[in-house]
Amino acid sequence: MYCPSNYILVSGSGIDQFQLVSFDKALFASKIANYNLVKVSSILPSACKEAASISATQGSILFTAYASISSCEKGKISVAVGVGIPQKLDEVGVIMEYACKDCEEIAVEQVREMVRKSMELRNSAIQEIKIASTEVSVSEGIFSTAIAALTMW
Repeated sequence: MYCPSNYILVSGSGIDQFQLVSFDKALFASKIANYNLVKVSSILPSACKEAASISATQGSILFTAYASISSCEKGKISVAVGVGIPQKLDEVGVIMEYACKDCEEIAVEQVREMVRKSMELRNSAIQEIKIASTEVSVSEGIFSTAIAALTMW
């Protein structure tokens, strides 16, 4: 069975009169728009290593855990994705995502706490928690989208 060996944390935002185009622009800002994203749950394989950029061929499948939020109502929207890296190299990591109509700090703290709790559930000591996040100030009547993702290949 296939198991990803690389991952990257990304985030971005997009604005457009069309909600789907604003989502595509957020994907583009995150540098994952030219891939087929398959949404996965919350596990980072033990052999998966962080990469600086995506080395997969454009158009290929990327396994992705992400949070996104779109709005056209004035205010703030924020997203965060975090991964708990275990101290033991043979243990899996845990990925958590969160989206809200609030500030980025709220999203980051929610993700950090969810990662801690899920790693604790697995009796896995945390070496590090890595987080990608973004915040968008939404203008009334135009769609804004924020996305934060951990993508694997």
